[in-house]
Amino acid sequence: MKKNFFLLMIIFTSTLSAQVVNIADGNSITVSAGATLDISGLELTPDADYSIVGENSVTKESTVVTIDGNESMSKNYTTGVSLEGYTGDVVFNYSDEEMNGVTHTASLYVMNSDSEWIQYEDEDSADYTISYSFTDPTQMKAITAGVQAGLSTIETQIPTIRIYPNPSSSIVNIDHTEDLEIILFNILGQQILKTNSKIIDISALNNGTYFLVAKDSNNTITNFKLIKK
Repeated sequence: MKKNFFLLMIIFTSTLSAQVVNIADGNSITVSAGATLDISGLELTPDADYSIVGENSVTKESTVVTIDGNESMSKNYTTGVSLEGYTGDVVFNYSDEEMNGVTHTASLYVMNSDSEWIQYEDEDSADYTISYSFTDPTQMKAITAGVQAGLSTIETQIPTIRIYPNPSSSIVNIDHTEDLEIILFNILGQQILKTNSKIIDISALNNGTYFLVAKDSNNTITNFKLIKK
């Protein structure tokens, strides 16, 4: 019977680059299909057995990178050697302290082996997690989270505003006492609606994720992730 062996070492320190996964030369780590490798908040769940062959590493940094002129969250992961041919789920977990002004409508950004950042829209509706399922083989040299294309980086938060129901199949209500400008974007960052009404009919839209931007008379902006079901 053939046996698979791997060496996995996790180092914790008190520095900004707090967690490192090291795979020694000549060793490998294999993640079985459907199993999850959690690297300090970065979850990899491949849809087929996936091996990371040494010598390689994955490092978590509490730093900010700039992508297309916008700063990322203060959390990113880099690999010693680009991870090639990955298919399956990636979940990026983050906290309030790591948001760096980026809103909960953030996207996943993955750097390929040519050092190009590629944006992938969040596929879940929850705050504090950004998820994407890769069906085509993907290169991953670095991973972070950043501003959704077409939306503001900074979310200053209008007090007492809320939207409901969310998810919705038809009507969405915006609850706020003062006048608002409401803009709705699709996942490509394209504007599809602009109104001052606090009752929005989304019944004609395709099912999926949208981004609602509310702006008050002081130009204070709050972004919401809206799910059409």
